[in-house]
Amino acid sequence: MADVKAFKGFRFAINKAEELGKHCAPPYDMIDDAMIETLYAKDERNVVRITQNRREASDSANKDRHVRAAGFFKEWIDKGIIVQDDGDSVYIYRQQFTTEQNGQTVSHERTGICVLVKLVAFEEQVVFPHEYTLSGPKQDRYELMETTKSNTGQIFGLATDDDGKFYAMIRKIMESAALVGVFTDENSVTHTLYRCTDAALISETTFLMKTRNILIADGHHRYETALRFYRDQKSEDFSHVMMTLVSMADPGLVIRPFHRLVRKSSMGKAVTDMKSELSRYFHLEPLGKVSAETISETLAKKAETEIVFWDSVNGDLTGLRLNAGGEEFLKNTMPQQSDNWKHLDVSKINAIIINGILELPLDGHVLHDIVNYVNDVSSGALQLTKHSSEFYGGFFIRPMSISVVNETVKGGERMPQKSTNFFPKLYSGLVFNRMQK
Repeated sequence: MADVKAFKGFRFAINKAEELGKHCAPPYDMIDDAMIETLYAKDERNVVRITQNRREASDSANKDRHVRAAGFFKEWIDKGIIVQDDGDSVYIYRQQFTTEQNGQTVSHERTGICVLVKLVAFEEQVVFPHEYTLSGPKQDRYELMETTKSNTGQIFGLATDDDGKFYAMIRKIMESAALVGVFTDENSVTHTLYRCTDAALISETTFLMKTRNILIADGHHRYETALRFYRDQKSEDFSHVMMTLVSMADPGLVIRPFHRLVRKSSMGKAVTDMKSELSRYFHLEPLGKVSAETISETLAKKAETEIVFWDSVNGDLTGLRLNAGGEEFLKNTMPQQSDNWKHLDVSKINAIIINGILELPLDGHVLHDIVNYVNDVSSGALQLTKHSSEFYGGFFIRPMSISVVNETVKGGERMPQKSTNFFPKLYSGLVFNRMQK
């Protein structure tokens, strides 16, 4: 199964554990231009200069900024700003955070272990993807890897763990490991890094992972890029990629849903009464006038309600549950997909609302233009309240369970676009893997 090993990581040289935060940043794909400027101003040695170097007017190609990034990385190593650990290590990455559930604040703790994972093709069924990738981001990350010869950000992997032994192993290592960094980010998530050099514990972890598979939660583009780079270079220096592995049994593993706000557009069919259209495919249950509390309570308690629809025309809330018409529609659409895949709530929205009612193709560009994705009910409610005329309404769903994601992927399918939001994200800057000088 999965082949993992320890490594001599490179880390920012800090005098106190609490200093790590000034060097760290969200993953590259979560950083827009405004955030790049904020992180540049935060500290002249922030990792953003490596992971998402800003574009300059003098650039003639995208790769120019990655050449600058590699220059920063080498300079910081040469000057001792980033230093290499002196022995093979694994790193425990703990995140403590809260979420809102049914009006209550709930505390969570998620722990992962940062190791090197042997790069293998998805066809070998050791490492599994759960979503599709785009060529643009992969080429961008390839250029960064080509210039730095390093893994500069964390891939987030989930290890199968039916017996809970991998989760117990991570906790065991954390109890004996040395604290090397801690900070709290702007979203009140506390990130803590520990380092372990215990050869016996590392060996036990390596052996245990040989009985596990890995599902990529975040970092598909980086994984596929690393695999391509390894094949291109034909050198064992590049045979592994840095990854933080979290147990699927971790009680702190939180998957947030992507609720959908469906935008009115000149594309596709014009709909004057969305609720009437929905009645062809769903049983409709009136839930009263709109409130974020009603949406949350319904999704938490009413198992028979699959989706909650907020009608922007009159502010009504309606519970949706597939009827015979909806079942028949799903049966006759997307013949390449399994019945289970079609019955995912996100698939119902895509197939029935976007494709069936609005008569739009289900490609990434259309879904990006037509749908606003929101992670929590309150932010969705706020958007609909302020801009109701722009939308047909909102479709609110329950979060996907890791077991459903894993079963879907193991069955040979990838999840529909924007099915999962693993929260919180893994930050960059805690540790680097320099594959070759």
